[in-house]
Amino acid sequence: MRPSLAVPAALVLFVGLMCGFLSAADEGEGKIMRPVDGAVLTNSQADIIATAPSGKLQLDGQSILAEQPFPNVFHAVLKVGPGIHSLTLLWEGGKREIRFFAGANPPAGFALFHQHPAIPGVQCTQCHDVRQNGRLRFKGGCFDCHQRDAFAKIHTHNDDTLSQCGMCHNAHGSTVKADLLYPKETACRLCHD
Repeated sequence: MRPSLAVPAALVLFVGLMCGFLSAADEGEGKIMRPVDGAVLTNSQADIIATAPSGKLQLDGQSILAEQPFPNVFHAVLKVGPGIHSLTLLWEGGKREIRFFAGANPPAGFALFHQHPAIPGVQCTQCHDVRQNGRLRFKGGCFDCHQRDAFAKIHTHNDDTLSQCGMCHNAHGSTVKADLLYPKETACRLCHD
C-alpha cells in the first residue's frame, strides 16, 4: 500500500498562518495589541490598544473607560500600581486575556516591554489608513520612519517580504528584541527549515 500524499488541512492552515499567507484572524476576532502577554512596564503607566467588535476592556476584573478613536478600536492610558495585572478584552462570543507586570523586580516569566512606536503621541493614521466603513487598515508605512537601506544590512529577505513587516514584527511593541513576535530563532523557523 502506498503512503498517502495528502497533507492534513490543519497542517496547511498552520503553515499558512505562520508564513503570513493567510490572515491569523478575521475582522470579527478580538486582539490585544498593546501591551503583550508577559510584558514588564517599568513605570506606572499602561498604554493599552485593543480591537474587537463591540468590545469591552477590564483591568483586574474592573471595567476600563477607553476612548474609541475608530470603530471597534479601544485605547486607554491608565495609571497602574506595582505588581501583576490581568487585562481582559471581552466581546460577544469571545474573550482575550493577558497578564503584565508593572514596576521593578518582575517575577520569572515576564520580560521588559518595548513600546512601538517609541515616540509618544504618534497617531494611528501615521501607519493606518481609514477605510470607508471607518475601520483601520495597515498602509505599509514602516519606511516612512525607518530607513530602507539599513534593512539590507539586517535582513536577508527581498523587497516583497520586507514590505510585510508584520509577519515577524509587532508594530505596537514587544518583549522580544527588534519588536519581533517571537525570538529570532523561532520566527525564522516558522517559514524556513
